[in-house]
Amino acid sequence: MTRSTVEEVNAVFRLPTCKKRFPEQFGKARPCLNYHIHRCMGLCQGRISEDEYREIIDQAVAYIRSGATASVERMQKEMEDAAEALDFERAAILRDRIRAITKAAESQKIIDNRFRDADVIGMAAGADDLCISVLMYREGRLYDKVNYHFEDQADESPLEAFVPMFYHGRTDLPHTILLETPIAEMDMLADMLSAQAGRRVKLTVPQRGAGAELTRMAKENAVEYIAVHEDRTGRELLAVEALGKVLGMDKLPQYIESYDISNLASESMVAGMVVFENGRPLKRAYKRFSIKEQAGQDDYACMQEVIRRRLSHLGDPDDPYFAREPDLILLDGGKGHVNAVRPIVEAMAPNIALFGMVKDSKHRTRAIATGGGEISVSGTQSAFQLLTRIQDEVHRYSVAFMHKKHKKRTFASELTQVEGIGEKLAQKLMVHFKTKDAIYAADLAALHAAGISEATAARLYTFLHGEEGTQGGTS
Repeated sequence: MTRSTVEEVNAVFRLPTCKKRFPEQFGKARPCLNYHIHRCMGLCQGRISEDEYREIIDQAVAYIRSGATASVERMQKEMEDAAEALDFERAAILRDRIRAITKAAESQKIIDNRFRDADVIGMAAGADDLCISVLMYREGRLYDKVNYHFEDQADESPLEAFVPMFYHGRTDLPHTILLETPIAEMDMLADMLSAQAGRRVKLTVPQRGAGAELTRMAKENAVEYIAVHEDRTGRELLAVEALGKVLGMDKLPQYIESYDISNLASESMVAGMVVFENGRPLKRAYKRFSIKEQAGQDDYACMQEVIRRRLSHLGDPDDPYFAREPDLILLDGGKGHVNAVRPIVEAMAPNIALFGMVKDSKHRTRAIATGGGEISVSGTQSAFQLLTRIQDEVHRYSVAFMHKKHKKRTFASELTQVEGIGEKLAQKLMVHFKTKDAIYAADLAALHAAGISEATAARLYTFLHGEEGTQGGTS
């Protein structure tokens, strides 16, 4: 809308839109097509004085600020004064300008008449800051937009403090103020602003229609400001906020941890933890867990072990990511998983919100699990997409770790075929070399340095490479 207003003003006042620099380039080139079709005043010809140009710019600014009606009334008086002074050339210029303004106003798309004179206020919160955006409409035109950035905000209702402060002592109060969410004492504040303006000022929180669309635009404007400030996209921030609302959380789930258990027939039992910060994966904070306490296949017990081990590292000075307390934990599972883990979370970190992610028969995210039931998220597209992304990512991460560990376990079992290498020594070799490729690449000295005898190292080397050193490889 701002862009269309600029284009309209350029057309009405025939302002130059080229890249020429003035006054350096006065008369240096032939005028462009816009001049010949009467869409530019031809400033490049140097025939317009500085005072005349200043007057045109002032009129254009006034047109943006006060709208078509006030501009026409003012120019009408100036035209009449010019005619009385016999300055017919100036009167003709003003006449043409009035016609252009009238034509533009007739063709312009005007917003709902109820909000032709309104301020629209929206808010978006980031990790440690927030933005409050005010869109100002006058005569149905967006004539100004301001963003207010606040850092380290602890106020739970920042709009309640902002609105009275923003309008304190102002004389250009609109007829209507549209708010995204209700604030305390709205009626009292409306009475106070009405007394200040000398006429009625209405505060409202529209739920549908044109008013709701305007508050959505104000909120998106605030979201985009925060997104640029935090190097995020507006879509990510909107999704985080939508998810928090769906879950009924008091604060935004800016730091989310998600967990999934993965195993292969009770072997290679592992868990994956992924982290999303402000709607985006924080891969350097991902963690992998090998299940240590459970011998059998018991997903609930495995999840309890993983969450207990993870929360025991809260405040750990050696790990900045484990040290941080998440706003939300999402388990890949239903209410059974949530009920199994909830006592641990309540005992170790009661401020963390805990929910499960439920999939349908086609392994797609279907709902959010609480301890007693489910919350549908299908009606909130942005929250649904974020949950789906989180669930897919944690599943991918845990399964990849399980397969990697299973391959190591299988290869370690193969190593026990070598005389002198049992299960413990095979695991020790895997821990030392970390990968199968590294063991294949090791020479006799490196194998011996891993803690096995020279004779066993020689047998292992022969096992890996054959008598001629031509076998082996990677898988």
